[in-house]
Amino acid sequence: MVKKLQKEGSLEPQIEDLINRISELQQEAVMILRQHCQERERETQRLEVEEQLEDLTDQHKDLWEFHMLEQRLAQEIGALERSKEQLLAERTMLWARLQEVEQRLRSARDLQGAPAEKHGMKAEIEKVGEQTGSTPDPGVCREEAGRQLPCAHKEEDLEQQQVELTLTSP
Repeated sequence: MVKKLQKEGSLEPQIEDLINRISELQQEAVMILRQHCQERERETQRLEVEEQLEDLTDQHKDLWEFHMLEQRLAQEIGALERSKEQLLAERTMLWARLQEVEQRLRSARDLQGAPAEKHGMKAEIEKVGEQTGSTPDPGVCREEAGRQLPCAHKEEDLEQQQVELTLTSP
């Protein structure tokens, strides 16, 4: 029995060592689990940050494309406005030229008679057409305000007036 007690007495330190070792292993296991959880959290955060970065990159790309289209649109609008201004200036010039031609034809009619007016009007209209690259419509010109004003009579109207003037002239 003494031997048994001695043996049991000698087992007690071993059991204590085993209990201490188990406690140490448990603490190591808890630390490993914490580290593993932290790594998973960091990986999850990294993936979320990458997704956010990708979304922001896509948004930036879309915004950049929109900005570039907006700039191009602004340039095209500017070019169209310049073209419009040029066309309005040309129209105003044509209007003035046609008024001048009409005045000259009236003066020519008063001085030389109706047949010269008919020939002179056609020549002037053709001359203006050659200067602008197209034959103007002698019917109507528009002012910048958009209202219509008569530019000159249509060719048929001029011919009719020519005939009337010829018949009424002394």
